[in-house]
Amino acid sequence: MSKRKKKMTLKQMRSLVVFLVAINIILLLCILVMGFFLAKAQITKGKGQTVMLQKANDTYTVCVDAGHGGNDVGAVGLDGSYEKDDNLRLAQEVAKALKKSGVNVIMTRSDDSDTQLDSRSKIANKAKADIFVSLHRNSTANPNTTKGIEIWIHSSGSERSYAAADDILSNLEEVGITANRGVRIGTQGDSDDDYAVIRDTDMTSMIVEMGFMTNQDDLDYFNENLENYAKAISNGVVQWLNDYVQ
Repeated sequence: MSKRKKKMTLKQMRSLVVFLVAINIILLLCILVMGFFLAKAQITKGKGQTVMLQKANDTYTVCVDAGHGGNDVGAVGLDGSYEKDDNLRLAQEVAKALKKSGVNVIMTRSDDSDTQLDSRSKIANKAKADIFVSLHRNSTANPNTTKGIEIWIHSSGSERSYAAADDILSNLEEVGITANRGVRIGTQGDSDDDYAVIRDTDMTSMIVEMGFMTNQDDLDYFNENLENYAKAISNGVVQWLNDYVQ
């Protein structure tokens, strides 16, 4: 005697469809929630962790330059903050970290004062610094798509300059950044030209662009990880000094 297969009623089919739709909605919500917390965790990566400072093998001199200042506010953030203030905050923390690592530090400005471009290079040259690090923030007309950290070096693209920039970027990546935009030579308009503070200094020099103030992720990263970023920059500099400066 053959058994008849029971056919699913219309009501049962509707219940099954409703059940499957509900499952899909729940799964989608779970994915969205997980994505939110993963993004949150990525943004706060580095916060609370201890970045151990590297020690200098000798007594080196580093010139730390906080870009802009005084009437020259630099870029303006989405939150209304000024680049000159972020640069100074970071420069003070970098100087503190370098001193703890055993490095002699010269600052081009330690407060919100106007400092001319030629004065910055003269300060570094007079101190016979081993390296000049100018700290800046970036800006763009495409706030949603453009973000990350980049470093500008002399148009000659020397091995020493590349190595210093790479060491800093590698240490910053360990803390957590939105994107590594790499090492760039010259200026935005001409790779054979140079920014004044790089052109007029006698030593290895660079401009570190610490994220875009016009991008919310970069603003969050900078504010959440300021102290660790400073230690990372210090470690990159010290690492390079120990390897390249005798």
